[in-house]
Amino acid sequence: MTPIALRPADVGATVVRGIAIMTLAMLIVPAMDVLAKLLTRAMPAPEVAFGRFAAQLVVSVVIGVAMGEGRRLIPPNFGGHVLRSLCLAATSLLFFSGLAVMPLTDALAIAFAEPMILTAVSPWLLGETVGWRRWSACGVGFVGTLMIIRPSLQIFGLAALLPLGAAFTFAGYHVMTRRLSGQGSLVAVQFATGLVGTAALGVGVLGGSLAGVIGGPLVWPSADGWIVFAAIGALSFVTHGMIVKAFEFAPAAVLAPFGYLEIVSATALGFLVFGDFPQTPTWAGIGLIVASGVYIAHREAMRRRPAPSSPRL
Repeated sequence: MTPIALRPADVGATVVRGIAIMTLAMLIVPAMDVLAKLLTRAMPAPEVAFGRFAAQLVVSVVIGVAMGEGRRLIPPNFGGHVLRSLCLAATSLLFFSGLAVMPLTDALAIAFAEPMILTAVSPWLLGETVGWRRWSACGVGFVGTLMIIRPSLQIFGLAALLPLGAAFTFAGYHVMTRRLSGQGSLVAVQFATGLVGTAALGVGVLGGSLAGVIGGPLVWPSADGWIVFAAIGALSFVTHGMIVKAFEFAPAAVLAPFGYLEIVSATALGFLVFGDFPQTPTWAGIGLIVASGVYIAHREAMRRRPAPSSPRL
């Protein structure tokens, strides 16, 4: 049977749908960071990161069983998913630790260095070619990152580098995500992430607590704390699913710039919940980071565009 080709109008509508889903997801994601920051007021950040993955594990098991996928929760190439999940666990640990002492918008803006880091490592880890234009964009974005980090170092000390560390580990997470594309259902991938993150951070939190190096004693969550953890797990599952769905409707290069909408809701929520609002130098740094990220996405689209075919004579 010959597949039915989509008309241009249908393709356009599909892409718009993907953009709409991506936009909504990016506006929702910072709510999870706000909840995590609230929890760090009452318990150590590593414990909050552990709870985030434990909640995701529970949510993915419940949804997997409800969907009849209880026996298919282990994705293929599980070793690769373990490495991918460890990168995400490290990202949450570093980012939540930074959130404990920094404004949400500042920490998120520093973590936005991830696309530049991914571009920089892609020649070695993904075998991709990076031209001078994308290298230049990485340099501009790095300058923007420094504009945010320098005053933050004076105010918050070395903790200001934690979101930058999260950007590096998140780049590793995206490298593994590209390599594992299509290996396992969404629920199975979420289950593997929750399982590995819970196990790794559980061991780390327990060991760190015994050694006295996690920033405070472990705290049993209050009734409100359990509700917040459940909300974090649900938000993690839902937003990740929305992002995956968005990429089914629209190309990655089209959706990439919309990831920076996260800074909009992060700024609004940071101001409404914590009374934080970025200073002028921070906005200047954010502008450079966003501009470089959008340009990198543009160059990615140009690089992946098929070359025009030669006319037949």
